[in-house]
Amino acid sequence: NKLTMLDWVQELIEVGERTGARVHFTHMKARGATYWGSSHAAISLINRARARGVRVFGDQYPYTTSGSDGNVTLIPAWALGQERWGESQGMPSDYREALRATLGDPSKAEGLRRDIQHEVTYRGGGENIIVFDHPDPSYIGKSVAELAATNGQTIVEFAISMQLEGFQDRPGGARVRAFSFSEEDIEALASQPWVATASDGGIALPEDGPSTHARYYGTFPRKIRRYALDRGVISVEWAVRSATSLPAQILGLRSRGLVREGFEADLVVMDLDQVRDMATFEDPHQFASGIEYVLVNGEFVVDGEGNPTGGLPGVVITRDEGRAPPSVQ
Repeated sequence: NKLTMLDWVQELIEVGERTGARVHFTHMKARGATYWGSSHAAISLINRARARGVRVFGDQYPYTTSGSDGNVTLIPAWALGQERWGESQGMPSDYREALRATLGDPSKAEGLRRDIQHEVTYRGGGENIIVFDHPDPSYIGKSVAELAATNGQTIVEFAISMQLEGFQDRPGGARVRAFSFSEEDIEALASQPWVATASDGGIALPEDGPSTHARYYGTFPRKIRRYALDRGVISVEWAVRSATSLPAQILGLRSRGLVREGFEADLVVMDLDQVRDMATFEDPHQFASGIEYVLVNGEFVVDGEGNPTGGLPGVVITRDEGRAPPSVQ
Protein backbone atom coordinates (compact mmCIF):
# COMPACT_ATOMS: atom_id res chain seq x y z
CA ASN A 1 0.00 0.00 0.00
CA LYS A 2 1.14 3.55 -0.76
CA LEU A 3 2.17 5.55 2.29
CA THR A 4 0.26 8.77 2.91
CA MET A 5 1.02 11.99 4.75
CA LEU A 6 -0.72 10.59 7.84
CA ASP A 7 1.61 7.57 7.85
CA TRP A 8 4.61 9.91 7.75
CA VAL A 9 3.20 12.05 10.55
CA GLN A 10 2.58 9.02 12.75
CA GLU A 11 6.09 7.71 12.14
CA LEU A 12 7.59 11.12 12.95
CA ILE A 13 5.63 11.28 16.19
CA GLU A 14 6.77 7.79 17.16
CA VAL A 15 10.42 8.73 16.57
CA GLY A 16 10.03 11.85 18.72
CA GLU A 17 8.18 9.98 21.45
CA ARG A 18 10.65 7.11 21.67
CA THR A 19 13.83 9.18 21.51
CA GLY A 20 12.80 12.41 23.18
CA ALA A 21 14.33 14.27 20.23
CA ARG A 22 12.86 17.37 18.66
CA VAL A 23 11.40 16.21 15.33
CA HIS A 24 10.34 18.21 12.29
CA PHE A 25 8.00 17.57 9.37
CA THR A 26 9.33 19.67 6.52
CA HIS A 27 7.42 20.63 3.33
CA MET A 28 4.05 19.90 4.92
CA LYS A 29 1.49 19.40 2.17
CA ALA A 30 -1.50 17.33 1.07
CA ARG A 31 -0.95 16.73 -2.64
CA GLY A 32 -3.67 15.61 -5.03
CA ALA A 33 -7.40 16.17 -5.02
CA THR A 34 -8.06 12.85 -3.27
CA TYR A 35 -6.00 14.02 -0.28
CA TRP A 36 -7.22 17.61 0.03
CA GLY A 37 -8.41 18.31 3.54
CA SER A 38 -6.22 15.63 5.13
CA SER A 39 -4.07 18.32 6.77
CA HIS A 40 -6.75 18.55 9.48
CA ALA A 41 -6.13 14.94 10.50
CA ALA A 42 -2.36 15.52 10.49
CA ILE A 43 -2.78 18.63 12.63
CA SER A 44 -4.91 16.67 15.10
CA LEU A 45 -2.28 13.93 15.38
CA ILE A 46 0.49 16.46 15.97
CA ASN A 47 -1.44 18.58 18.46
CA ARG A 48 -2.32 15.49 20.50
CA ALA A 49 1.34 14.44 20.48
CA ARG A 50 2.47 17.90 21.52
CA ALA A 51 -0.03 17.80 24.38
CA ARG A 52 1.78 14.64 25.54
CA GLY A 53 5.09 16.51 25.48
CA VAL A 54 6.41 15.34 22.10
CA ARG A 55 8.39 18.14 20.49
CA VAL A 56 6.97 18.12 16.96
CA PHE A 57 7.32 21.02 14.52
CA GLY A 58 6.80 21.53 10.81
CA ASP A 59 7.20 24.00 7.98
CA GLN A 60 5.38 24.97 4.80
CA TYR A 61 5.69 27.25 1.79
CA PRO A 62 2.58 29.34 0.97
CA TYR A 63 1.90 28.15 -2.59
CA THR A 64 -0.53 25.63 -4.07
CA THR A 65 2.19 24.17 -6.29
CA SER A 66 5.41 22.33 -5.50
CA GLY A 67 8.82 22.17 -7.13
CA SER A 68 8.09 18.84 -8.79
CA ASP A 69 4.70 20.21 -9.95
CA GLY A 70 6.70 22.39 -12.31
CA ASN A 71 8.27 19.37 -13.98
CA VAL A 72 5.07 17.45 -14.61
CA THR A 73 5.04 15.05 -17.53
CA LEU A 74 1.63 13.45 -17.94
CA ILE A 75 3.07 10.75 -20.22
CA PRO A 76 4.90 8.12 -18.10
CA ALA A 77 8.57 7.57 -18.80
CA TRP A 78 8.15 3.90 -19.68
CA ALA A 79 5.74 4.83 -22.51
CA LEU A 80 8.53 6.86 -24.13
CA GLY A 81 11.16 4.17 -23.82
CA GLN A 82 12.64 5.20 -20.48
CA GLU A 83 12.71 3.55 -17.08
CA ARG A 84 12.53 6.95 -15.36
CA TRP A 85 12.96 10.60 -16.23
CA GLY A 86 16.37 12.20 -15.90
CA GLU A 87 18.40 9.37 -17.44
CA SER A 88 21.16 10.61 -19.70
CA GLN A 89 21.51 7.50 -21.83
CA GLY A 90 19.29 6.42 -24.68
CA MET A 91 16.87 9.35 -24.73
CA PRO A 92 14.77 9.20 -27.89
CA SER A 93 15.30 12.04 -30.35
CA ASP A 94 11.57 12.11 -31.13
CA TYR A 95 9.20 11.43 -28.26
CA ARG A 96 6.25 11.41 -30.62
CA GLU A 97 7.52 8.34 -32.43
CA ALA A 98 8.24 6.60 -29.12
CA LEU A 99 4.68 7.27 -27.99
CA ARG A 100 3.22 6.02 -31.27
CA ALA A 101 5.07 2.73 -30.76
CA THR A 102 3.49 2.37 -27.31
CA LEU A 103 0.02 3.18 -28.65
CA GLY A 104 0.49 0.46 -31.24
CA ASP A 105 0.49 -2.20 -28.53
CA PRO A 106 -3.06 -2.53 -27.11
CA SER A 107 -1.93 -3.79 -23.69
CA LYS A 108 0.64 -1.00 -23.34
CA ALA A 109 -1.87 1.58 -24.57
CA GLU A 110 -4.28 0.54 -21.83
CA GLY A 111 -1.56 0.88 -19.18
CA LEU A 112 -0.56 4.25 -20.64
CA ARG A 113 -4.08 5.66 -20.23
CA ARG A 114 -4.31 4.32 -16.69
CA ASP A 115 -0.99 5.91 -15.70
CA ILE A 116 -1.93 9.26 -17.26
CA GLN A 117 -5.18 9.32 -15.29
CA HIS A 118 -3.29 8.54 -12.08
CA GLU A 119 -0.83 11.39 -12.70
CA VAL A 120 -3.64 13.83 -13.46
CA THR A 121 -5.46 12.92 -10.23
CA TYR A 122 -2.24 13.02 -8.20
CA ARG A 123 -1.52 16.51 -9.49
CA GLY A 124 -4.92 17.90 -8.52
CA GLY A 125 -7.04 17.22 -11.61
CA GLY A 126 -6.96 18.56 -15.16
CA GLU A 127 -8.38 21.93 -14.14
CA ASN A 128 -5.29 22.46 -11.96
CA ILE A 129 -2.68 21.57 -14.59
CA ILE A 130 -1.75 24.65 -16.61
CA VAL A 131 0.17 24.82 -19.89
CA PHE A 132 3.05 27.31 -19.82
CA ASP A 133 4.87 26.45 -23.06
CA HIS A 134 3.61 24.73 -26.24
CA PRO A 135 4.11 25.22 -29.99
CA ASP A 136 0.50 26.41 -30.21
CA PRO A 137 0.50 29.76 -28.34
CA SER A 138 -3.27 29.55 -27.80
CA TYR A 139 -2.62 26.74 -25.31
CA ILE A 140 -0.49 28.86 -23.00
CA GLY A 141 -2.12 29.87 -19.73
CA LYS A 142 -5.00 27.42 -20.11
CA SER A 143 -5.72 24.31 -18.10
CA VAL A 144 -5.49 20.81 -19.50
CA ALA A 145 -9.18 20.33 -18.66
CA GLU A 146 -10.18 23.47 -20.58
CA LEU A 147 -8.09 22.54 -23.60
CA ALA A 148 -9.41 18.96 -23.62
CA ALA A 149 -12.99 20.23 -23.55
CA THR A 150 -12.28 22.71 -26.37
CA ASN A 151 -10.83 19.89 -28.48
CA GLY A 152 -13.67 17.50 -27.67
CA GLN A 153 -11.34 15.06 -25.92
CA THR A 154 -11.02 13.44 -22.53
CA ILE A 155 -8.14 14.74 -20.43
CA VAL A 156 -6.25 11.49 -21.01
CA GLU A 157 -6.65 11.69 -24.78
CA PHE A 158 -5.63 15.34 -24.76
CA ALA A 159 -2.45 14.49 -22.82
CA ILE A 160 -1.60 11.99 -25.54
CA SER A 161 -2.32 14.48 -28.34
CA MET A 162 -0.27 17.13 -26.54
CA GLN A 163 2.76 14.84 -26.89
CA LEU A 164 1.96 13.93 -30.49
CA GLU A 165 1.39 17.54 -31.56
CA GLY A 166 3.75 19.33 -29.18
CA PHE A 167 7.53 19.63 -28.91
CA GLN A 168 8.99 16.43 -30.32
CA ASP A 169 12.09 16.69 -28.12
CA ARG A 170 10.27 17.33 -24.82
CA PRO A 171 8.63 14.58 -22.73
CA GLY A 172 4.92 15.35 -22.63
CA GLY A 173 5.20 17.75 -25.58
CA ALA A 174 4.79 20.87 -23.45
CA ARG A 175 5.86 22.58 -20.24
CA VAL A 176 3.04 22.35 -17.76
CA ARG A 177 2.74 23.15 -14.06
CA ALA A 178 0.31 21.52 -11.69
CA PHE A 179 -1.31 23.30 -8.75
CA SER A 180 -1.80 20.18 -6.69
CA PHE A 181 -2.50 21.62 -3.21
CA SER A 182 -5.65 23.08 -1.73
CA GLU A 183 -5.82 26.53 -0.13
CA GLU A 184 -7.80 24.88 2.67
CA ASP A 185 -4.76 22.85 3.69
CA ILE A 186 -2.33 25.75 3.33
CA GLU A 187 -4.47 27.94 5.57
CA ALA A 188 -5.01 25.19 8.14
CA LEU A 189 -1.27 24.59 8.44
CA ALA A 190 -0.42 28.30 8.48
CA SER A 191 -2.67 28.77 11.50
CA GLN A 192 -0.70 26.31 13.66
CA PRO A 193 1.80 27.87 16.10
CA TRP A 194 4.35 25.10 15.44
CA VAL A 195 4.48 25.56 11.64
CA ALA A 196 7.35 27.70 10.35
CA THR A 197 7.60 29.30 6.92
CA ALA A 198 10.28 27.89 4.64
CA SER A 199 10.92 28.70 0.99
CA ASP A 200 12.53 25.36 0.11
CA GLY A 201 14.40 27.52 -2.37
CA GLY A 202 18.00 28.05 -3.33
CA ILE A 203 19.95 30.40 -5.55
CA ALA A 204 18.04 31.28 -8.71
CA LEU A 205 19.11 33.59 -11.53
CA PRO A 206 17.12 34.98 -14.47
CA GLU A 207 19.14 32.82 -16.85
CA ASP A 208 17.71 29.76 -15.07
CA GLY A 209 14.52 30.43 -17.01
CA PRO A 210 10.79 30.58 -16.27
CA SER A 211 10.53 27.13 -14.70
CA THR A 212 12.00 28.49 -11.44
CA HIS A 213 9.45 28.28 -8.63
CA ALA A 214 8.08 31.66 -7.54
CA ARG A 215 8.79 30.70 -3.92
CA TYR A 216 12.50 31.39 -4.47
CA TYR A 217 11.63 35.10 -4.53
CA GLY A 218 8.24 35.50 -2.89
CA THR A 219 7.71 33.10 0.02
CA PHE A 220 7.99 35.37 3.04
CA PRO A 221 6.27 38.51 1.73
CA ARG A 222 3.52 36.28 0.29
CA LYS A 223 2.79 34.81 3.72
CA ILE A 224 2.41 38.32 5.11
CA ARG A 225 0.40 39.78 2.22
CA ARG A 226 -1.87 36.91 1.21
CA TYR A 227 -2.52 35.06 4.45
CA ALA A 228 -2.26 37.88 7.00
CA LEU A 229 -3.18 41.18 5.36
CA ASP A 230 -5.51 40.03 2.56
CA ARG A 231 -7.15 36.83 3.80
CA GLY A 232 -6.84 37.36 7.57
CA VAL A 233 -5.99 33.72 8.22
CA ILE A 234 -3.22 34.76 10.60
CA SER A 235 -1.98 38.04 12.03
CA VAL A 236 1.00 39.94 10.66
CA GLU A 237 2.82 39.20 13.90
CA TRP A 238 2.10 35.49 13.47
CA ALA A 239 3.41 35.56 9.90
CA VAL A 240 6.60 37.34 11.00
CA ARG A 241 7.14 34.91 13.89
CA SER A 242 6.77 31.92 11.56
CA ALA A 243 9.71 33.24 9.53
CA THR A 244 11.96 34.47 12.35
CA SER A 245 11.83 33.39 15.98
CA LEU A 246 10.03 30.08 15.37
CA PRO A 247 12.62 28.62 12.95
CA ALA A 248 15.36 29.90 15.26
CA GLN A 249 13.67 28.05 18.13
CA ILE A 250 13.30 24.88 16.06
CA LEU A 251 16.99 24.96 15.09
CA GLY A 252 18.15 25.92 18.56
CA LEU A 253 19.64 29.25 17.45
CA ARG A 254 19.48 31.32 20.60
CA SER A 255 21.00 34.56 19.33
CA ARG A 256 18.82 35.02 16.26
CA GLY A 257 15.18 35.46 15.34
CA LEU A 258 14.28 38.22 17.82
CA VAL A 259 15.00 41.92 18.19
CA ARG A 260 16.79 41.74 21.50
CA GLU A 261 19.98 43.11 23.01
CA GLY A 262 22.85 40.68 22.52
CA PHE A 263 21.28 39.04 19.48
CA GLU A 264 22.63 39.21 15.92
CA ALA A 265 21.07 42.12 14.03
CA ASP A 266 19.25 40.31 11.24
CA LEU A 267 16.55 42.89 10.54
CA VAL A 268 13.98 43.81 7.92
CA VAL A 269 12.12 47.11 7.59
CA MET A 270 9.04 46.82 5.39
CA ASP A 271 6.07 48.91 4.35
CA LEU A 272 2.93 46.92 5.15
CA ASP A 273 0.93 48.93 2.63
CA GLN A 274 3.30 47.91 -0.15
CA VAL A 275 4.73 44.54 0.86
CA ARG A 276 3.77 41.77 -1.54
CA ASP A 277 5.34 39.04 -3.61
CA MET A 278 5.84 39.98 -7.26
CA ALA A 279 7.18 36.68 -8.59
CA THR A 280 4.74 34.77 -10.78
CA PHE A 281 4.97 31.44 -12.57
CA GLU A 282 5.10 33.27 -15.89
CA ASP A 283 7.86 35.59 -14.65
CA PRO A 284 9.33 34.24 -11.40
CA HIS A 285 12.55 36.29 -11.27
CA GLN A 286 11.10 39.35 -9.52
CA PHE A 287 11.92 40.71 -6.09
CA ALA A 288 9.13 41.49 -3.65
CA SER A 289 7.91 45.05 -3.18
CA GLY A 290 7.68 46.91 0.10
CA ILE A 291 10.98 45.61 1.51
CA GLU A 292 12.85 48.83 2.25
CA TYR A 293 15.84 47.81 4.38
CA VAL A 294 17.48 44.47 5.13
CA LEU A 295 20.37 44.01 7.55
CA VAL A 296 22.35 40.81 7.99
CA ASN A 297 24.59 40.65 11.05
CA GLY A 298 24.12 44.38 11.46
CA GLU A 299 25.17 45.33 7.92
CA PHE A 300 22.82 46.75 5.28
CA VAL A 301 22.33 44.39 2.33
CA VAL A 302 19.25 46.24 0.99
CA ASP A 303 19.24 50.03 1.14
CA GLY A 304 16.29 52.31 1.76
CA GLU A 305 15.34 52.25 -1.93
CA GLY A 306 14.94 48.49 -1.95
CA ASN A 307 18.21 47.95 -3.83
CA PRO A 308 20.84 45.34 -2.92
CA THR A 309 24.04 46.94 -1.62
CA GLY A 310 26.33 44.12 -2.67
CA GLY A 311 27.40 43.51 0.93
CA LEU A 312 28.10 39.91 1.94
CA PRO A 313 28.05 39.86 5.74
CA GLY A 314 26.46 36.41 6.03
CA VAL A 315 28.34 33.64 7.84
CA VAL A 316 28.07 29.89 8.12
CA ILE A 317 26.01 29.15 11.21
CA THR A 318 27.71 26.51 13.35
CA ARG A 319 26.77 24.54 16.44
CA ASP A 320 28.10 27.38 18.59
CA GLU A 321 25.17 29.51 17.41
CA GLY A 322 22.92 27.35 19.59
CA ARG A 323 24.64 28.48 22.76
CA ALA A 324 22.78 31.29 24.46
CA PRO A 325 24.83 34.47 25.01
CA PRO A 326 25.43 35.44 28.64
CA SER A 327 22.73 38.12 28.59
CA VAL A 328 19.96 35.62 27.81
CA GLN A 329 21.06 32.51 29.74
